Amino acid sequence: MNPIIRQLLPSDKNLMENMYTGIEDDYIIRIFDKLCTGNHVLFGLFIDNQLVSTAGYSLFSSHYAMLGRLRSDLRYQGNGYSKQLTEYIRDQAFQAEDLDWVGANTQKHNIPAQNVLSSICLEKQAILYGCAAKMLDGLSDIENVWPEITHLEEKQELLDTYHVKANTIFPIECYYPFPSSPRLFQEEQINSWRFFQEDGLPPLITKKDIKKETYLHAIYPHKDLFQRPGLWKTIAKAQNELQIACPDEEVHVWIDIPASLIDQLPADHPFELDSPWFLYGMDRAEWEKLS
Repeated sequence: MNPIIRQLLPSDKNLMENMYTGIEDDYIIRIFDKLCTGNHVLFGLFIDNQLVSTAGYSLFSSHYAMLGRLRSDLRYQGNGYSKQLTEYIRDQAFQAEDLDWVGANTQKHNIPAQNVLSSICLEKQAILYGCAAKMLDGLSDIENVWPEITHLEEKQELLDTYHVKANTIFPIECYYPFPSSPRLFQEEQINSWRFFQEDGLPPLITKKDIKKETYLHAIYPHKDLFQRPGLWKTIAKAQNELQIACPDEEVHVWIDIPASLIDQLPADHPFELDSPWFLYGMDRAEWEKLS
């Protein structure tokens, strides 16, 4: 009964379907082929040819890996297989010389996942609320909309000043926040993002993202999120402009709000607050110390 770990292929979908996880309509099964190809890698731990645990990672900007898709067969729980598999995958990801950081994002109520991540020496780095709304009722103000910055060099300088040097957690996509670094930001992405800045203060960044719904993803991880005049009006205007550009899609707003600021939301805010997300991570230097 020695565990065997191997990378899963699209042809292994039936093995995943035969696991007893207790999860109805698991999204992993629905998009299994995608999770085994491209920038996504999925591994399985087997006992006597029975798939009993899965986990994998996705690559971002070639230098960051986000662990996830942790599933266990309930009949085999309590044997440490999830930890064994996740630790193996962490080490596999770091075999790529260009990889700078490995992390995972899990919700507050998922205590088993948090225990696994802590057991493989990933440390909690941020607590964020992923806040989505159809409209920004109760937040938009009457102040002026911020001017837009369009030149690539200015955008890069803003990222360096207000994110890299400020050590922010930057959500490169909805659900995927990472520690800011120059290697996180790709020129092609920066060109497609919109930057708004007023009076030399921290900028607002917006971009289109699709996670089942279409979102205007607004990025502003700064302490004055609810004090900056014109910020929410600028977000609302960017949402409206994205809606005009995407007439066949209903564009919602997504913004990641640090847990330290969530109590500043006004009582009539439009967001449906779910359990906050805990970001865990480890950089290469920390991993090398484990060897």
